[in-house]
Amino acid sequence: MKKFFGWKKTVAFLMSAALTAAAMPVNAGGLFAANTGIVASAAAETKAPAVGTLFKVGDTIAVTGETWFVVDDDPNSGDARAKVESNLTITAYENSDSDNQYIWKTGDVELIQLHKGFYITRKDPSVDPEGFYITGGKGTYEDPFIIGLTAPKFSARNIALNDGICMNFIVGEVNDNNKDDLRVKLSGDCAEADDTLRSLDLKTVDGDEVYCVTANVTANNMSSVITADLYYGDSETPIDSYAFSVNDYLDVVDTTGNEKLEALVKATKQYGSVSAAYFGNGDLPEVNDHSAEILNSTYSFGEYTFNLFKPSIVVYGDTMTMDTLEPSDALISLVLNSKLAVRLYLANYDGNASNLAGAEPMGKVDEYFNAEAIKGADDKYCFEIPGIAPTLLGQQYDVNYLGTHYFFSPMSWAYRVMSADGASAKNVAMANALYEYYAAATAYVG
Repeated sequence: MKKFFGWKKTVAFLMSAALTAAAMPVNAGGLFAANTGIVASAAAETKAPAVGTLFKVGDTIAVTGETWFVVDDDPNSGDARAKVESNLTITAYENSDSDNQYIWKTGDVELIQLHKGFYITRKDPSVDPEGFYITGGKGTYEDPFIIGLTAPKFSARNIALNDGICMNFIVGEVNDNNKDDLRVKLSGDCAEADDTLRSLDLKTVDGDEVYCVTANVTANNMSSVITADLYYGDSETPIDSYAFSVNDYLDVVDTTGNEKLEALVKATKQYGSVSAAYFGNGDLPEVNDHSAEILNSTYSFGEYTFNLFKPSIVVYGDTMTMDTLEPSDALISLVLNSKLAVRLYLANYDGNASNLAGAEPMGKVDEYFNAEAIKGADDKYCFEIPGIAPTLLGQQYDVNYLGTHYFFSPMSWAYRVMSADGASAKNVAMANALYEYYAAATAYVG
């Protein structure tokens, strides 16, 4: 019999701006029925045993060939594996004070010595469960079916705002006995939508370690419903399914008494609406004008004060010279796919001289990295800075290429939009929406 001891945990942390306040159960109804002593059941069914299957009084477990069950979850019962070779009907139920167990009886059929039924330790003697589930196993001697009061199901949902918009489908009732056999397939407008059966990841959500699978969606697809199907073992039939969209989640976030969270929810939804219209799906919503903040915000670095979003070009020699980084010197673009990034296209790029640039966030030398030129739009080479969370949209970066330093932030794209004559309505709306998204996330994180 498999042991139910702890398992090795590989913890994945969500960013501090994760919207965990509204992570909610998605399974309707409770585990237990009314305390009736004998549970009234729906029409009896004949069902093959499989993980996630519920059996109630009157149901028949349809068995094909030799099938093994662990029929008692009390460790004091010893090896409680039972071989069943023909259909087995649940004839009655008892909430046993003497055994401190729920018992689903099998009439005169003795499964193992002194066990004419399935025994599960009581959680609360005052209530009666609807039935018992197959919670794990494959029905072999080596891997018998395990019984329990709950089965692996999607138990909660969560989104996280980092360099992407991450939708976490959280699975409950995962343990050492079943975690390696549980897989999830994702479908819908997300980066992971394919036929791959994905293993569960262990993450920390709202201070709790949970098993989940993550779907990454683009901002313009925040209204798109993503579906997760949960599979066990080699089964081609899901044992549970759940579907939601980012906007479904945001619509029910409880922001009562939390103005910063309320502002972040509003800004995130607005960013999604503007993104959808930007890429041709719907009308542009009305967005507040933030041109003054985008054009005039400043920050200090040592003895110097800079415009926060204005891109600059700096050459170091006997003296430092700083000028405005004009579009003729370098183009700045944002990558608005499932992972947010910013790209710098240099007019003086020379792949024969070097395809590498040094890059670092201003004031964070420990985050220095070598950026290798990649092909971007129109097959032109650029240097990309990935991992742009909403709180990093205003982060200044220093990219050093062939001795010239280029200072810019992801919001420098918005600065150029707002300082240009005749900018398109969709670019202005996106610039304002990005600013609100950045400002709300920064205020929320604190």
